[in-house]
Amino acid sequence: MKSSNYETIELQGNPASRVNEDDAFQQHGRLSYLFETSPKVKISQRKKSRIIGSSKKNAFEDSRVTRLYFERYRVLELGRMWTICASIVLMVLEYEVSFAYQLTDTYDEEIKTLLYLILVLTIISIIMTFMAYLAELEFKKRSLTVPKASNIFQTNLIFLVLIETTILLPCPTPYTIGYKVSFLQRYSDQSRFYFVNEILTFVMLFRSLQILNIAFKFQSFYSNRVNRLCGIYSVEFGPHFIFKVAIRQNPYSTLCGLFCIGIFLFSYQLEISERALLRTTTEIDHYNINNSLWVCMITIFTVGYGDLYPTTELGRLSMTLGLFYGVALTSLFTAILYADLQPFVSELRSITLLDKACIKTEIRQVAERILLNFYKLNSYLKKYQLKININDPATLNRISQIQNYLQEGQQLKRNYRSIDTEDFIAMADRYFKDMNDRIQDYRQMLKQMKYQQLTINDRDTPKVRSVQKHCHTVTAASYDVKSKDDHYFDQLIDSQSEHSELMQFNDDE
Repeated sequence: MKSSNYETIELQGNPASRVNEDDAFQQHGRLSYLFETSPKVKISQRKKSRIIGSSKKNAFEDSRVTRLYFERYRVLELGRMWTICASIVLMVLEYEVSFAYQLTDTYDEEIKTLLYLILVLTIISIIMTFMAYLAELEFKKRSLTVPKASNIFQTNLIFLVLIETTILLPCPTPYTIGYKVSFLQRYSDQSRFYFVNEILTFVMLFRSLQILNIAFKFQSFYSNRVNRLCGIYSVEFGPHFIFKVAIRQNPYSTLCGLFCIGIFLFSYQLEISERALLRTTTEIDHYNINNSLWVCMITIFTVGYGDLYPTTELGRLSMTLGLFYGVALTSLFTAILYADLQPFVSELRSITLLDKACIKTEIRQVAERILLNFYKLNSYLKKYQLKININDPATLNRISQIQNYLQEGQQLKRNYRSIDTEDFIAMADRYFKDMNDRIQDYRQMLKQMKYQQLTINDRDTPKVRSVQKHCHTVTAASYDVKSKDDHYFDQLIDSQSEHSELMQFNDDE
């Protein structure tokens, strides 16, 4: 059996027929040799143009593949966000209708239909959450952030899945209609109750935080390219990093979004908590939702006037969470406002020059007062033809005023010297640049003087032209003035160049 690069030929049969088969094998060898050596003959083979399939054997990241997986992950996140938004809207509608008609059976069928829709959307949201995190895991595998053999239980994504699933699970259902949880009203010991669906609606409102988390993933700086940049510096590319970048790039719009989500979440939770005390027609008709908004706003801004306050346990729990949220939001607003009020370098230099100008004006005024007091003292002595007498009260008063003004002038001079925001290196660079410009001016002036002197003393035209040519061909580098630091750095560079062999790579290994 003989083999080649293209096919295998098996020689079988009787010995008499092997002659023709050997000739055929020799011809086949010549043809294969021609195909291998001839540059004109090319064997074209069809290759599959699959981006994902071609990248499986590549040890490095393929940006086309990672972008494809990243966009698939974002599509799932977008669908999940709109599903959660739809469930929250239906939940608010169902709660308002059930509260307004809790004493009648007018819209029972419509309420059940809404509850079924909320339940279906909740199931879809949970399924899409698992799909989104699996897509994110696949994206991280393709971008070489996690090992390719790892699963979701071996990464930190499992904790995020559990947290989001825990938030998504509670929702009002048609199977819990009519069930109640009783409690005693504070300060009156009157028996009150919550419907189970009301408690589930209270917990379901935390889904609004998920909407905020997903909304950060659709900013302009949440992309596959930013993920690669984070990989260079070993930065975890996730919601925490995106929140920091959003606060840095769009601080006030991010704060407005956080404030709106907080107002909606905690004010509506307070509304659900306090509506358990309204179970009669008169109480329902005279209730106003503005009270919950007012209490939530003064709690988030950490003011707390005390004119209105929650009286139920759920209401107090809601306002406790709102208080922590408000402290964080207020601190964040203070930090952003402080950072915006910090002057830039150019603004700081302008303020420094303004302060120096004001101190110069004050020094000039103090000098004028000193001269005026000297003039008055001299006029007083000349008028009464007196000498300086230590016991004279008018003379002592004038001398003490002059001393006070002198001390004030010395203090202003010290203040003037202390006002300087330019760092030492920048100031030294500016001084050396000024000195270099002056030296260049002197050099040009000396060249002109030398050329004029040669022109006057020597009337030989070819010689003058040669001197002129020589003056013009002198390079500026020959007139550069180098300091001790320049010589030190030149020696340092020369010493490093002698050991440059340490930076070479050997290709033989």
